[in-house]
Amino acid sequence: MLAPEDFEPWVGRKVRLSTLPNPVEITLVRIERRPALIGIDTRSPFSLFFEAPLGVYLMDASYEMDCGKGGPHDILISQLVPSATTRHYQAVFS
Repeated sequence: MLAPEDFEPWVGRKVRLSTLPNPVEITLVRIERRPALIGIDTRSPFSLFFEAPLGVYLMDASYEMDCGKGGPHDILISQLVPSATTRHYQAVFS
């Protein structure tokens, strides 16, 4: 089971997502931890936040992510509101 610590070395670095016709790279910008719900969660929930150039458009879907160690990992990426120059994405782990 993945934990925030598995991704900490990649904050500020690019990770590769398997997309068609070619893979794309997005930058892991931060990890946000949330408290576990006692008796419900088997791990403390956390989210990964990514940034990409406007030209990298990802649908809300599951992608195979390769960050170079212990992967690839299947993660569900969701779009967030883009800024003027950057697309923002989130992956939630609960």
